[in-house]
Amino acid sequence: MHTNHEENIEAVTKMALQFLAEAIGQCPAGLESNTNRDIVFAVLGFQYGAVQSAAYVAGLGEEAASGIAEDVLGRINGMDKEMVSKFLALMPRLAEKEYPPIGIGGKAIIGFYNSATDEDKLATAGSLREILRQIDEA
Repeated sequence: MHTNHEENIEAVTKMALQFLAEAIGQCPAGLESNTNRDIVFAVLGFQYGAVQSAAYVAGLGEEAASGIAEDVLGRINGMDKEMVSKFLALMPRLAEKEYPPIGIGGKAIIGFYNSATDEDKLATAGSLREILRQIDEA
């Protein structure tokens, strides 16, 4: 059972990295250096929601999901562990308040991996781009 748990963690990490790389690849260039607080929280919330959802579907608990989120968000955003931890400490409270990017990220990763066509996959991965567009228009 322990091996299965470790394999699930590895599979969720890989799945989240692949999905988030695809989602970020559809966003405007320079996203990683953006300092707009709304955009930073929207991107990290989307990523957090995607990781949490994937971990939940894989049957992993909160501790494993948090560890995966820390690893994935650090790697995908080039952030050190301390910075990731600061953002992750805020995410459960934002999730309780139903912060939309978290829910959208959670649904998008599941939709991405359940999509029958590449076109459907691109549409679900593009949901992050749509969030950013709405922030820009606000």
